[in-house]
Amino acid sequence: MQKLIVFLLAAVLILAALFADAKDDARIEVARFDAAGNILVPEDLDEWVFIGSSLGMGYSQQAFDPDSPGMFQIVRMEPRAFEAFKKTGTFVDGTMFSLHFYGSQNEISINRAGYVMDDLHFAEIHYKDNERFPDGSNFYNLVNGEPIGTAIPLPNDCVTCHERDGAYDGVFVQFYPTIFEYLPKSVRERLVATRASGHH
Repeated sequence: MQKLIVFLLAAVLILAALFADAKDDARIEVARFDAAGNILVPEDLDEWVFIGSSLGMGYSQQAFDPDSPGMFQIVRMEPRAFEAFKKTGTFVDGTMFSLHFYGSQNEISINRAGYVMDDLHFAEIHYKDNERFPDGSNFYNLVNGEPIGTAIPLPNDCVTCHERDGAYDGVFVQFYPTIFEYLPKSVRERLVATRASGHH
């Protein structure tokens, strides 16, 4: 009888630990805000995890001009959010992405073909939080060197676009092959099928 009680207590403790881990993964508290709801720009943005980049990406039917390719877009994910994503396959509440827009230039230094990054033009943070926002996320404009990122008033086109066209949970995971392996199996299969069919 005593052994049974010890076994049951151990089982309860294990279940409690598992529940606590799941609860911890359900939300992260990294983002900080001022009284007006604007985000305080994290000081470690350059240490966030790289997940994707593009050159001259746009959402219109305008043809790509190789002589003027537009800006480099670099997407990073806050490290604690990235760790939670790897464990759970979800973008937990509190997840932040940064998007930095750099100019492009060619024929600089030894480069004679293709384009390299130029100066930073502007940046933004995509913050996911189902408790804070009716659609689960919002965007903040970052001005170079300023300590506060200004919230884009809701509703806005950025959120609408991400919710409509983001391949998973309002995020453009279809553009980020570096995190493909951490996505839920059903999402990975859907992305593979979409690529195979040629649909965009």
